[in-house]
Amino acid sequence: MQRMTADYSELLRLILNLIQIGTIAEIDYDTQRVRVKIGGNDSDWRPWATSRAGDAQTWFPPSVGEQVIVFSPEGEFTKAVIVPALYSDKFKSPSTNPAHHTTRYADGTVVQYDRDSHALKATLPDGTSVTLAPGKVTSNAEDTECTGNLLVQKNLVVNQNLTVNGMSALNAGMNVQADKDGGPAAVIQGIMRATVDVIAAGISLVKHPHSGVKKGDDDTGGPK
Repeated sequence: MQRMTADYSELLRLILNLIQIGTIAEIDYDTQRVRVKIGGNDSDWRPWATSRAGDAQTWFPPSVGEQVIVFSPEGEFTKAVIVPALYSDKFKSPSTNPAHHTTRYADGTVVQYDRDSHALKATLPDGTSVTLAPGKVTSNAEDTECTGNLLVQKNLVVNQNLTVNGMSALNAGMNVQADKDGGPAAVIQGIMRATVDVIAAGISLVKHPHSGVKKGDDDTGGPK
């Protein structure tokens, strides 16, 4: 009877150890291992599960204090795999809307897609930068709006209309061509100021000579 009781107790222990809830106590990023606090005890260093680790890989490590599930094959913690994650009082859900797919980061950045409104939104804190490199970025949106400053280091190709409501600084010159229908290359409504000169059809506005100059009230001839 004592032997059967001991076997039953061991079997019960293994069953209870199969699935446990704990919190991340320590993280070793280099080895991709964590220690999990379960009750009052810390586990050995065990790997955490990730979404892909084959020909494609993901890196989104858990954080200290994050609530996780501990799966222990055969009830042995030495074989356990850590599966993130469960919401907790410390780390709450970034949204409760079922139409949202949302990720909130520790610095306050929130990336969210709303499938009902078909809207992808990224809210970034001050000082955040977004880099797309290398290659080409194509926007097929009907309208693209930039509410801040736009700095172009090389080429910007706009196949339809470009509207700039603020001041434009073109530091390396400007080449304007008329459209295929022969309309004007540029229309300026207001004053155009040139600090050096304006040249039209090879004639300088500042330095061109006039013919037929006479004293009195006669007009000069046209510029040459």
